[in-house]
Amino acid sequence: MEFFNEAKKLQQLSKRKPGQQDARLICITSGKGGVGKSNFILNMAIAMSIRNKKVLLIDADMNLSNLDILLGIYPQYSVRNLLDDVVDIEKILVEGPKGIKILPASSGDINVARNAKLIQQTLIQAFNELRPKFDYILIDTGAGVSEYTMDFVYSSDKVIVISTPEPTSITDAYAMIKMLFYHSRNPDISVVINMTQSEKEGQVIYDKISQILSHFLNKQVRFLGSIMVDKNLPDAVKDQTPVILKHPRASSSAAIHNIAVQILKEDKRE
Repeated sequence: MEFFNEAKKLQQLSKRKPGQQDARLICITSGKGGVGKSNFILNMAIAMSIRNKKVLLIDADMNLSNLDILLGIYPQYSVRNLLDDVVDIEKILVEGPKGIKILPASSGDINVARNAKLIQQTLIQAFNELRPKFDYILIDTGAGVSEYTMDFVYSSDKVIVISTPEPTSITDAYAMIKMLFYHSRNPDISVVINMTQSEKEGQVIYDKISQILSHFLNKQVRFLGSIMVDKNLPDAVKDQTPVILKHPRASSSAAIHNIAVQILKEDKRE
């Protein structure tokens, strides 16, 4: 019961005030690691920013920083500094490509591991301060269904679950979705299939997940699309430049642009 009570408290902290036209919280998560989640969220943020949206990225894998590494930046502050009363959250934010803002995680900091729950609570409280300043806040969670990750997931307006065609990834994505439906009556859940060999394969994987959900839970989730294996992506990662900027005509860039446009249309913000 403590698990769900804590999640409910975090949900209340992240609620909009009546009449506020502020950021939508979108949590990008996965059942297992290695599915390309951080690359996806970084490039999608840029795709949204290109369309004149103010976007904040939060690296919520608190002690394993990814987003700053993907960009080759070395922030002065990180989420660890939320423990310091003298450091305002605005000072922790760093600017990324196309004007996106990033709240970077720490890396290998024992104080973060010891105070993860306190940092998480402080961070979600800060949402009330940050939300009026952005159109979207995108949260890059750690993989899996730990209590820490799920608190972030439960507090979001929309959840995007990333899977790959690997059987273990599909199974773990289903487990994540099942927990979301167990916790919330009508969660806003979408699925993206990454690292496919074709668009058709992505549709086939989504259909499998959809059939399982329908059979066992009588539920459905939306399909945002698939991103095919693209040799330009590892090239961009090595260069520490988002693929959507380094290779704007690549298949992965086009797919991410399409997903971003679909989300904006769903939210009537396009």
